[in-house]
Amino acid sequence: MKASNSRASLRALPFVALLIAPTSPNAQPQPEAGGTSATVAAETLPEVTITASPLQTPLVDTAQPASVLTGARLKQRTAPSLGATLAGEPGVHDSGFGLSAGRPVIRGFDGPRVGIARNGLDLFDVSASSPDHAVADDPLTLRSVEILRGPATLPYGGSAIGGLVNLVGDEIPVSRLDGLSGEAQASVDSGATGRQAAAALRAGKDGWNWTVSGFARRSEDYRFPGVAVVGDPTSASGRLPNSATRARGASVGASRVADWGMLGMSHSSYDSRYGIPAEEDVFIRMSRERSELLGEFDTPIPGLEMLRLKYADSRYRHDEVEAPGGEVGTSFRSRGREARIELLHAPVAGLRGAFGLQWRERSLRVSGEEAYLPDNDDTMRALFWVAERRIGKVRLELGARHESTRLRPDGDWGSPGRDFSMNSLSVAATLPLRTGYEASIVLGLAARAPVADELYANGPHAATGTFEIGNPGLPHERSTNLDLSLRKTEGILRWKAGVYANRFGDYLYGRASDLNGDGLADRVDETGAIANAALSPGAGELLRIEYDRAKARFHGVEAEVVLKPEGSALQWRAFADVARGRIEDGGNLPRMAPARVGLGAEWAQGDWSGFVNWLSVRRQERIAALETPTDGYQRLDAEIARRIRLPSGAEATLFLQGRNLLDAPIRLHTSFVKDSVPMPGRSLVAGVRARF
Repeated sequence: MKASNSRASLRALPFVALLIAPTSPNAQPQPEAGGTSATVAAETLPEVTITASPLQTPLVDTAQPASVLTGARLKQRTAPSLGATLAGEPGVHDSGFGLSAGRPVIRGFDGPRVGIARNGLDLFDVSASSPDHAVADDPLTLRSVEILRGPATLPYGGSAIGGLVNLVGDEIPVSRLDGLSGEAQASVDSGATGRQAAAALRAGKDGWNWTVSGFARRSEDYRFPGVAVVGDPTSASGRLPNSATRARGASVGASRVADWGMLGMSHSSYDSRYGIPAEEDVFIRMSRERSELLGEFDTPIPGLEMLRLKYADSRYRHDEVEAPGGEVGTSFRSRGREARIELLHAPVAGLRGAFGLQWRERSLRVSGEEAYLPDNDDTMRALFWVAERRIGKVRLELGARHESTRLRPDGDWGSPGRDFSMNSLSVAATLPLRTGYEASIVLGLAARAPVADELYANGPHAATGTFEIGNPGLPHERSTNLDLSLRKTEGILRWKAGVYANRFGDYLYGRASDLNGDGLADRVDETGAIANAALSPGAGELLRIEYDRAKARFHGVEAEVVLKPEGSALQWRAFADVARGRIEDGGNLPRMAPARVGLGAEWAQGDWSGFVNWLSVRRQERIAALETPTDGYQRLDAEIARRIRLPSGAEATLFLQGRNLLDAPIRLHTSFVKDSVPMPGRSLVAGVRARF
């Protein structure tokens, strides 16, 4: 089949899905939707494994700060953006740039410090470089989402120094499938006049397996209470201009599973178009093609329990288009490839572990009048080792990594290429205190190489309202990380509480400049010319920032409680978190999330189920220079669902969900555009989920 025909076939799948499918309830993002989203209380879930870990460690057995969102909770919380989908997990917030461009913020870290992987391999999009760049994947396509925090990210290196989000799909079956099965979902919502659908089919016989899936979503400008711009009663109200979005995607996959292990491959496509509400005449047109290979070979040689091979090849493109003329202001083209080899060795001196090799390269091309980055190529190579061992009652987890990174800008940019060599270490211990109680400590040393933005940026960046100046001489970033936690793992009441601290020796950040010495942060025009003076502090469209390094500290608290009385149809869930970040002798870091508390009740009896979630977010007054405070809010969500069992053995679940039922005005302090882009107001969502 010709490549063009193959691509056309893949793009047709979402529309097949719309016809056969009955998905996600959310046609609009769930800003800080709360970590109390329902898990059907009567549902018996299998043991949850962290697939991002080379040892495939069960979640309940690891001391590392990690969590997994899967099953009913993921279906109920799926939103158009990844950030909105995960915003209710402890320590995770949404960057909140409208309906589509929301990226996870983990413990106050965002951008290049939070890695996003698909099945353990880099996505190769450009979402880390700017808050208006969406993640090139859709939560509708996922089986689960794994969130690794702090030292748990060691196998993934510096690009995940603040956290890793691993998107897990079912495109490549890793176990035998028998017969034909499938699932589908569809929904509509009132808040954005949205509709979305997805469907997946899986089949297998005699160890040969295949999958095919597709999705499509579309929404108009979303409703919100109040006015768009803080303090401007003449700004937009009712619906947020230029917040409409549409996306579609499809995938095919196949695998062979036998006594020796498994081998499979997949191909997927993703297309999206969405408006930038902060710039009413700009929209982004995005596309991504991706192929993956996965192999797991049992006992390839004596002494090795398994050899695991992963490979991805991804082509990404996006254009920033100015309406109504359709002129392309900036274009990004990215070609990335990554390979990982993991060798799980038999226990040595009581240590069960895995050696890993990682290779990744990316070529990025940037063009257009508004391009502020040079074309550049980067290559990363790494060797790592992770292991675990029990000594008496204590469970130890160890890790070490060596990473080399090379970054080369286009020769015409006039800046030198850079090479970095970095080491990372991690040690964790879990100690049972008494039956059902555990204490854990995790200590990590991590490093991150600067990205092209920090080294070579030179020009206006409209999405952040800045004129960025890179520093080609920056060193790599270093941090010392400590996590302490206590958890109760048995009984009707289970909980986990933890504190963490991160100390950076060379924290890389954008610092406002004062070149003319007037005591004010420089405001410049699109050419970089200073346009302010002491007598005119408001002049200048863009804030001029220079990338620099400084000592910085982060710390915070995360807690989660689940109560499930025996014989009760109710399950209660609560969580709380707070994060702080400061430049030493320089004040608070910008866009740090405020403290919040969530409480939820889940109910399931027979074929009926439902949940009610309440979230309280405090006003953020711990602000950085040039920031303004952000009001807190109270948010209420609820759902009621009815399962229908069909004679064929299939089942369908009808649901009605209310989001932000109080119609609260919501602005996210983690957003660059919080004062001009409010989050959605009240919305009703109706839909069906089916499986056979």
